Amino acid sequence: MAYKTSEKMAERKRARRRQSLDTAIAVFGRLGYHATTVPMIVEEAGMSTGAFYLYFRNKEDVYAEALREIGTRLAAAIGTAVARESGTAAQMGAAVEGFVRWLADNPPETRMLMEAASLGGRPEEVRREVIESHVRSVETALERAAPWIDAADRGAVARCWTGAVIEATAAWLRTDPAVRPDAAGLASAVRSFNLRGAGLVADR
Repeated sequence: MAYKTSEKMAERKRARRRQSLDTAIAVFGRLGYHATTVPMIVEEAGMSTGAFYLYFRNKEDVYAEALREIGTRLAAAIGTAVARESGTAAQMGAAVEGFVRWLADNPPETRMLMEAASLGGRPEEVRREVIESHVRSVETALERAAPWIDAADRGAVARCWTGAVIEATAAWLRTDPAVRPDAAGLASAVRSFNLRGAGLVADR
């Protein structure tokens, strides 16, 4: 009985922590890091200040952990997109579309990923970890799908590939919705650009 009780308590703590991160992402994504305060997050999450500090040390810590959660969710979305395809090139294209669509569908998370690059400290470190995990995945896929790319150049190509996704989506979010293409059109354009750039489809 004690074991079951402990498991339930642990699950409740995990759920409260997830709720706190969801709220932090919403507030940081809306206001930005510098304009957000811990009391704002606490109030919006409907939790006590003491409860907040059970999970996080300070504002920088909750921002960094929110970025880590964003990385996990993004990776899951890309994995789902890739699982629908067979063949490395097709999977890479699906990964691009899944990446772009997730960023486009989650503006607060995308804004945090972009903002973290200028914050330094743990936020910048965690952002770099998130981006690097995708770069490594692209490098591995390129090794199989594009053997004509020299091993010494593969890392640079993978960074261009990943950067195109992030920068194109960030610019898309800043564009007036009345004149920008829909998210599916953006995803298709970035997919086509990346595949052509890596020589995985013929240039038109």
